[in-house]
Amino acid sequence: MKNWWMIGLLVSFSFLVASCGTQESSSQEYDPADEKEAPDPDMSGFVMEQEEDRILVVTSMNEETTQEGRAMWVSGVSSDSWVGKQVEVWIDGEILESFPEQAKAEKVQELEMSEVEGADLKASEALSTALSEIQSTEDILVVEMLAFDVDSDKWTVKLHRRGENDDKLKEIVEDKK
Repeated sequence: MKNWWMIGLLVSFSFLVASCGTQESSSQEYDPADEKEAPDPDMSGFVMEQEEDRILVVTSMNEETTQEGRAMWVSGVSSDSWVGKQVEVWIDGEILESFPEQAKAEKVQELEMSEVEGADLKASEALSTALSEIQSTEDILVVEMLAFDVDSDKWTVKLHRRGENDDKLKEIVEDKK
């Protein structure tokens, strides 16, 4: 009887050792280097107009090179209020090379602008208000400057109009919600 008990113990121990083997499993450990980096956006700029599910995104002027902003109608966005917001856009497919360019959005992400000390409005709200006060135009408007003056409690919005009437506009926006 003692022999059977020893044989049973030996078999059980063998199964235990075999199940705790050192064979590699098929799952791999997480390696951050294996993960793809998120692609850079195709464009970033301010939303200057909105028509239902499409927005007009215009890059800011580059003061150093005096290069005018790039403009693109981006379709396939939610019908939320986008005007005045600074966004990054990832394109799904090809870009139609018209002016303004046209493309379908894979993703549009609002960039969080830091709050301005002493201001009630966000910069995006000040820009949106200024754009609503400008008479309708077929020209493309490019943001040249967006600044808040604490002393006067007003926003200054300078825009550059591209098109037939290539000129500059300056809007003063009261800092009231």
